[in-house]
Amino acid sequence: MSPQARRNREVMGAALDAAGLVNYPTEWWHWSYGDRYWAMTTGAPSALYGPRDL
Repeated sequence: MSPQARRNREVMGAALDAAGLVNYPTEWWHWSYGDRYWAMTTGAPSALYGPRDL
């Protein structure tokens, strides 16, 4: 990977992290917000969306 590509990933990661998204550690391109993984990683009591009992 070129130094510029690495720097671009760092900039993108910092922006997404600052916006509250979380990264899957084995997939640099995989970010999420509001799902079960996000809740577990951030310590939120639950996901913001998902299945709902009616």
